[in-house]
Amino acid sequence: MEIGDCRLCLSKDVSLHHSHFMPRSLYPLFRAGDLHPVRVSREKLAQTSEQVKDYVFCGDCEKTFNGGGESWIHTLFATLGGRFPLRDRLLTQAPVNDMGDVKLFAAGKNPDIDLPRITHFGCGVFLKAAVHPWHGDPAKPYIEMEPNEIEALRCYLLGKADLPQTMALCVTVDSAPVVWQAMNEPYRAESLLGFKRYVFYVPGVFFQLFIGEGVQQKIPTCINGSPDGPLLYENMSISMRNTAREELKNAGRPQKLLDMVANLEKKGLNIRLGD
Repeated sequence: MEIGDCRLCLSKDVSLHHSHFMPRSLYPLFRAGDLHPVRVSREKLAQTSEQVKDYVFCGDCEKTFNGGGESWIHTLFATLGGRFPLRDRLLTQAPVNDMGDVKLFAAGKNPDIDLPRITHFGCGVFLKAAVHPWHGDPAKPYIEMEPNEIEALRCYLLGKADLPQTMALCVTVDSAPVVWQAMNEPYRAESLLGFKRYVFYVPGVFFQLFIGEGVQQKIPTCINGSPDGPLLYENMSISMRNTAREELKNAGRPQKLLDMVANLEKKGLNIRLGD
């Protein structure tokens, strides 16, 4: 542990835990046998089991993240070649709007889905990204938000206030038969309808946080703006893989990784990015 200021409760000179950026429980989802996960950036791809963590939050706030949503949702993500429990729970009820490739479910009426915990988990990841550099530029947080936006997330996560009407959290459950077994740490995406947009993806679930005046009225599929708790259901794996393929087309690939891919392809397995 280290002594410092907690970035959630703002307590000063307290013992800070070795906090994970993305929950530790996610990492086993990317392992297959003795193969290490592949960490990617625009500059390079590399096999590594290293987990992104730093001394950021106090013990009480780690419990807040865990109890608020992480401990509930971590067993519900898509597994490699296996079950996808959150999707199984979602599909026990009929959609309220079926648009073919895209469906809308009233998850707030599904007793097997805990919307407050999904909301807490998603907002917790965005807050973590907004208050610390993690493995990015040490001079600035991993994603940049306005101080009042960070304060709104802090107050919500600590149970002091609801999310303001200027924030809309949208969640999409992946309908792909074979889910893209990956995760993207939060980043600021292209604006939509004039609103700021931050996104991240974990196996089978895509989170979007929209910020701006009137956002809940213009984006009615946000789960924090309606008691129905609308959850979208569509194939996210195709778009996420193709986005990654485009972003990584110039990334360096070490020989060890190339050899691993070649050996897998000899066995009839294809792990290349894309369709």
